[in-house]
Amino acid sequence: MRFIIKSVLLALPALALATQAFAQARPVGLSDSQEPGSVIIFPKFINAPRVHVDVSAANPAGIAVPRTEIEVGAVCPPLNLFARNVVGCAEHAAVKIRFHWVCPGFEAHDSNICREEDFDLVMSINGKAVFAADGQPINTNSPTTVFAPPCPRGYLIGWVIRSSDDAPIKFDALIGNAVIRGPDIAGASTAVSAYSAIPVQASAGNATNDVLGSPGSSSPLVFSTANTGGYQALSGVAVGDVRFDQTVAGGPGPAVLSETFLTLFTLDVRSNQPNNPLTVDLDFWSESQGGAGQTVGGTNVNFEKLLSTHTTFVCWEQVGLTAATTTTLGTGEIIPTPGINQNLTQALMGTRKGLVLAGPAAKFADGNAPLDDVGPATLIGIVETIEGTAANGFQERKYNFNMSNDSQPVNTVFFPRTVP
Repeated sequence: MRFIIKSVLLALPALALATQAFAQARPVGLSDSQEPGSVIIFPKFINAPRVHVDVSAANPAGIAVPRTEIEVGAVCPPLNLFARNVVGCAEHAAVKIRFHWVCPGFEAHDSNICREEDFDLVMSINGKAVFAADGQPINTNSPTTVFAPPCPRGYLIGWVIRSSDDAPIKFDALIGNAVIRGPDIAGASTAVSAYSAIPVQASAGNATNDVLGSPGSSSPLVFSTANTGGYQALSGVAVGDVRFDQTVAGGPGPAVLSETFLTLFTLDVRSNQPNNPLTVDLDFWSESQGGAGQTVGGTNVNFEKLLSTHTTFVCWEQVGLTAATTTTLGTGEIIPTPGINQNLTQALMGTRKGLVLAGPAAKFADGNAPLDDVGPATLIGIVETIEGTAANGFQERKYNFNMSNDSQPVNTVFFPRTVP
């Protein structure tokens, strides 16, 4: 038995090499969303009044909870359990993070400006910080440095900085997630969903604690395939699963009413400055309509129905497949956003579910942002579905999916402060 076990163990390296030979090589300088990062991105927050859960006859007021609860954790980099006694962190070592709430802009409104607001958070290695997107404490453990964002929706980005001078550094430690709840319906919220935050590692050629920019809060964050000096790149394509809308009875069934929304955004942002809009091609495919006796093939018209369209936005957007949405600006102006395409229903697509391929994203000049760049841009997305009764706006239940990418890196710069 010992001989057999030893033989198997000796064979493992060869097996690993053979497996790697068949695996597709990962592009150099492309970030890995499954590993802790020096940057962490939360694709969506909702800054709105608190909602209530666990409402009952014994507790008619229920328990007030935030619409968005954000969790960020820090591990000791590099996350290598076999080296934990060689490369380590001091117990209770502090990790300082600079966070930015990033708000959407709107073409031809307020000069295409994407507003931002920043705050710092200090936590410890192997620690966890939890805070709400409304700026109010959740409990006595909540950090006191978190301020509410200047908009009802958008995304949050954070990066590790050096405590002595706030210079960005390589410290691939950050992980996180967010929980988002739906609005109160008859005094209680039943819809809840969650997503994993997106970590981005620093350049592979830099060592832990290397400085990646100038001190202070204005240093731009450079995401590229360069071996040193910044952060690893992300892609300009997002692909994910979708559930087509069904707001009235009909379609392939089961007849559960629902609406789906895409949240899309870019890191190509000039905070508090005019930004060029992004254009994103969208390809939707229906679920395979197999059934008894069906054969997959190019001659079968029942498979993978395609609908091609597009969307445009400034910095960040949440857009419905068919549902229109509105956003109220700080000036009180209400900006309507139509749905992507009114054909993206279960009845017209012929199936409940399908795929969406978004991108490649590109910025184009519209005359409102003369200092901003044009051309390829990063694109990140999540897919959100709400379901329930029409009377309650389909808000009884909800779920999210993170979108995948095409592994093709796009170089970009995020500007946290107003710079020429």
